[in-house]
Amino acid sequence: MVSVEDLRCCELFSELTDEELGLLVPLCRERVYEAGETIFSAQETAEELYILQEGRVALQIQLRSAVERSGDVTIEEVKPGHIFGWSSVVKQQRFTATARALERTKVCAIPAGELNALFSQHTHIGFVVMKQLANVISPRLRHTRDELAKRASANA
Repeated sequence: MVSVEDLRCCELFSELTDEELGLLVPLCRERVYEAGETIFSAQETAEELYILQEGRVALQIQLRSAVERSGDVTIEEVKPGHIFGWSSVVKQQRFTATARALERTKVCAIPAGELNALFSQHTHIGFVVMKQLANVISPRLRHTRDELAKRASANA
């Protein structure tokens, strides 16, 4: 079972109080994935936000370009305490990458509908979490652009 302490370690929830974290605990569902298992695929409907508790997860995108043959490219490896599947809590609600377990992996999955309902009831929690989400997304997008630019220049 996921605890307040587990959530406190998560980058997305680090600025919430113990009382606020306590409201999130009932939403959490622990899941285990084996090495090589797909957690979700790009373009699928994004229904859950994930917190990596143990193991390693690769976020991959499919490249289709003239300089590199098509295939899955790892753009990031998620670390424990970090989130993935953030598309579930924003309007687009489609995953932009595929998430694969690189080894036996334990995650906390939070249904986005329930999380957004909590945000509506407790707007302070929603504000704090969405502010943190912006801080998570921005460097990840920058890192992805840098990785793709490196690949393009290496194949030029």
